[in-house]
Amino acid sequence: MIIGIEGVSCAGKSSLARALAQVLDDPLVVPCYYHTAPDPALLPAPVAPSADEQLAGLHILLEVEQIRRRRAEEAHAQGRDVIFDRTVDTLLAHAHAVAELHGYPIISQARQLILDARPLLPALTLLLHTSPDVLAVRAAKRPGMPPIFYAPDFARHFNAHFASPLTPRCIWLDSTPPTAALVPRAVRHIQQARRAAGHPPEGPGPSGPTARRAA
Repeated sequence: MIIGIEGVSCAGKSSLARALAQVLDDPLVVPCYYHTAPDPALLPAPVAPSADEQLAGLHILLEVEQIRRRRAEEAHAQGRDVIFDRTVDTLLAHAHAVAELHGYPIISQARQLILDARPLLPALTLLLHTSPDVLAVRAAKRPGMPPIFYAPDFARHFNAHFASPLTPRCIWLDSTPPTAALVPRAVRHIQQARRAAGHPPEGPGPSGPTARRAA
């Protein structure tokens, strides 16, 4: 089954993905857009000078998404679970945040662009969130991290997208505790989603029609 891990930068996505890969049955972890792109230097800037350029950047990211999708489909066809470190909902969440912060009327167009690309959606997405102070402390350990990716206003608007995400089931997880403390909670939600989808409970896997918060 396909699991997504979401959140702003420094929320703990990659750490949780790596930890889950150690406890689940040989899942494929699909890296984020930056680490999948053939040349990360060609990725668009976080904020473009205009709405049209912001949408043009989305086209570039959707090309990277096709690489991620092919990897996921190959693993899924082999019967392996897949963990996405960021999903296409990241693209919409980012567009939503930029639109709110800079007044770009791009949200509906961005959503349609992604829907037209027929994305591979996780059956379950775990949205990691924490306080601005925690994000700032973690970002200080990652020199060169653009501040927009964890700024409080950006994070607030980014997370607001997940009130109506593309993924059919979204669980909010407070990622303030260490990753080791998050893993049992994440596994529990994965097993619950797997059972809801009629799959054996011993492995991970998600599905479900509702988004909800978890402490």
